[in-house]
Amino acid sequence: MKSLQNGKPYPMRLEVDLGMRSIAMGLMIGLGILTLGGALITPYSPSSQTPNQYNIFRVILATYTPLLTPISSAAGVRMVGGGGPQGAIPILIWLVAALATGIALRDPGRSGKAMFASASIILLLWIASVFLSAPTWPDLNSWLTEVDLLTSDLISRPIDIISLFTIPTGLAILAAQIAQLKRRPVRTETSMDEDYYL
Repeated sequence: MKSLQNGKPYPMRLEVDLGMRSIAMGLMIGLGILTLGGALITPYSPSSQTPNQYNIFRVILATYTPLLTPISSAAGVRMVGGGGPQGAIPILIWLVAALATGIALRDPGRSGKAMFASASIILLLWIASVFLSAPTWPDLNSWLTEVDLLTSDLISRPIDIISLFTIPTGLAILAAQIAQLKRRPVRTETSMDEDYYL
């Protein structure tokens, strides 16, 4: 939609477009750091499975599983599916992703939305990969057993699920606020006097 006066987009629409781009950039930063971190620390290896077009879902499952239980892992509890705890590393990955998103966007609202969306996508991709990886299992029985183990294990840890959305989102907002304050010029007494006389 163009303005009738000068042929340029309306300021409100331009602001919305910039906001969406900013959130998309924050989403890419958050997902990128989380995916890389999960891939580096996962104890699971999909290479032992028969290669086929569905292996990508086993890779997603293996990558994101360690990230789902940051609080339990830091407390020394085994992660979802029975794998060994990764200590404080998963929660550190979430914190790094949140800090990077907040500092990059420098906007509390957009940073919070981007980090919340990152956590939501991680969880949704993990759930989808649990079901879409069915063809990679030797038989239906083993797949159903694994699905039951993973889902019941995750549901039994509500604190971890809540922390995925609250802690990183809150930290991203805080980091953005701090970055925003640091970017603002400090008003000295002289500049205030000049503004007063003007």
